[in-house]
Amino acid sequence: MLRAFLLIAGLIVSVYLVIELGPGEILALLLRIGWGFVPIAALYAGHQALRAWALRLSAARPGSLAYGDALAIRFSGEAIQFLTSTGPFLAEPSKVLLLGRRGLTKIEGFAVTIGEYLAYTFVSALMLAMAMAYLVARVDVGPALRNTAIVLLVVSATFLAVSTVAISNRIYLIGGVMRRLGELPVIGRRVRLDAEAVRRMEDLLLGILRERPGRFTKILLLETLAHAVLVVELWWLLRMSEVASGFDRALLLESASKFTGLAFFFIPGQVGASEGVNIVLFRALGFSGTAGVAVALARRVRSALAAVAGLAALALILRGSRASHRPSRGVET
Repeated sequence: MLRAFLLIAGLIVSVYLVIELGPGEILALLLRIGWGFVPIAALYAGHQALRAWALRLSAARPGSLAYGDALAIRFSGEAIQFLTSTGPFLAEPSKVLLLGRRGLTKIEGFAVTIGEYLAYTFVSALMLAMAMAYLVARVDVGPALRNTAIVLLVVSATFLAVSTVAISNRIYLIGGVMRRLGELPVIGRRVRLDAEAVRRMEDLLLGILRERPGRFTKILLLETLAHAVLVVELWWLLRMSEVASGFDRALLLESASKFTGLAFFFIPGQVGASEGVNIVLFRALGFSGTAGVAVALARRVRSALAAVAGLAALALILRGSRASHRPSRGVET
């Protein structure tokens, strides 16, 4: 019920913004893309392929996760994140279950999923912090947006600093947070903490993040390339819609919008939220709000296509798991 309400509210906001800015002009911008949407879809597939590679490298046991399985799981998670109102809070745990169907234990699955997501978030936070610092120092964005940029800059820098300290000093941060949550009166009754399992998971996670710097560097490089592909995608979108923009502006716009998915995870597909954030950022950097809405709509279309591919991948994973499950007598499983 709540999900439906949020989706309807987001659609109302999105429709209002389209009408307010002019549906004819927005449609004209989208139509200018034309066949240029094919490279956009290909770029987003490349983004997912790079993250799948990073996911595979995040496995504690080298070679325990095939690349094809990692790619299918990445697209499956994309479908779940796009089609539900829970964002990464359901998409990431669902990958743990899918990894379990590909031979990893639950502990290994959590370590792989969290490791890849953290690496991706590290790069996102760095990009966001740099973009916010630039907006505060170099762009006259007005007091409201300036204060928001300062808050986002502080939050991003704090996240990076805490993560760096926790990794370098081998601090079991996840277990500590979960223990504190378990002590709360309401949440504590719902959270069932297996301290030993969490500890083993963090050992595997820190084994990648701290004790195998070469592999972690490769993972960070792959995540950086995945973000770079999104910058190229945005630059191409602006170019095809005939909105004059250099690559540096595309980089700034992409970096500044990194908080949208997490901040508005509770809205299915971030409908309405993406359009609103884009309007603010595009206008702050000298573009029209119309272009911001057009870009948000175009990206929603390619995410929907990726979600369709993800549902197909999910069906294949589940079908393959059922086909390979053959109970055997006298064999311990």
